[in-house]
Amino acid sequence: MDNFVFDLPTKIVFGKGEFSKLGKEASLLGKKALLITGRHYAKSSGLLDKAEKLLKENGVEFIEFCKVEPNPESDTVNEGGRLARENNVDFLIGLGGGSVIDATKGISVVAATGRDIWDFCEKPPKAKVPEKTLPILAVITVAATGSEADSGGVITNSKTRSKRAVFGRALFPKTSIVDPLLTLSVPQKQTIDGVIDMITHIFESYLSSHASAPVSDRVSEALIKEAMKQGEVVFNDLKNIEARESLSWISTLALSGFPSAGRRGPFPMHRMEHPISGVYGIAHGRGLAALMPAFLYHTKDIHADRLKTFGKNVLSTDSPTKAIERIVHWMKKVNAFVSLKELGVKYEDLEKLADMAIEDDGNAENEYINAREPLSKEKLMEIYKTAYNYKDLFRKA
Repeated sequence: MDNFVFDLPTKIVFGKGEFSKLGKEASLLGKKALLITGRHYAKSSGLLDKAEKLLKENGVEFIEFCKVEPNPESDTVNEGGRLARENNVDFLIGLGGGSVIDATKGISVVAATGRDIWDFCEKPPKAKVPEKTLPILAVITVAATGSEADSGGVITNSKTRSKRAVFGRALFPKTSIVDPLLTLSVPQKQTIDGVIDMITHIFESYLSSHASAPVSDRVSEALIKEAMKQGEVVFNDLKNIEARESLSWISTLALSGFPSAGRRGPFPMHRMEHPISGVYGIAHGRGLAALMPAFLYHTKDIHADRLKTFGKNVLSTDSPTKAIERIVHWMKKVNAFVSLKELGVKYEDLEKLADMAIEDDGNAENEYINAREPLSKEKLMEIYKTAYNYKDLFRKA
């Protein structure tokens, strides 16, 4: 195993109906908050009204910033940061999905430093996230990104369309409320996109690392297996609260550091997906779904031993090829098997996407991204081209 420090400074308030504790938890962090939401859902669902009421009942002042878009943009984050500074808020409340929580983390950095968020996202960054930023209270409404229990946020550059992550220990939310009831209204497609995202978070480290970490392997396998099972349940029954509970907890655990303890590994599928959602505005989970089969197929040799173990323990096969086929079969059952072409990606943009993925990984000079073994631009192009139009590949899976 790799040596590790497991440090999760976030207080997780989990369970049905725990949203009712928003006002109490907020009052423990400060007296005046910037309440950050997306553009539509919080208002149209009535969730924003409920949040306002809970905050008022607990004597917490707030200013609203309801402008966060999917794949949150740097201009939006900078605007939110300026608003927080101008109004001298004590802390931030992010109320929404992963995009809202990621934006909240970026806003915290801008509010603390007065600098453009992209200064912290460049490769290498122009500035370091300070040790202290505005405290964050996260209320997650979608089981997907796991941003409620990690120290990073992904931001899209409003001008270049590049996506980058900003990291810093101060960006762990102080408190995260994870109420599965809030996920009941998430539509089928977005729910499954979230399941793909949480599975990929766990699967990438599992595949990429060379470290022997059997305990973390068993934890990861169990979480992925349960995510697949409960994803299928909720695909067929969107109001199944038991499945929603399981998925909410798996999402939170996925990026908490717990499933990957003892084996560090890169995230090549995420690196390859970031340009897709950055340029085209595609949902992150759906972009990952389009890439995963092609990625597994073209990296089967370097991941053969891991796929064999995963297949044996999760999919009842010790064949790497059959393991991939069974993953695809499950994706088809939940309507997640899709090509880049179907998502509107242009074939002539594939090389640009490969270049952006390499730049995102910080290896533009040598033209590769980190994986279990470095993946060259040529290999990336093979993956993108297969994902563009799957044709006969996996058709019989």
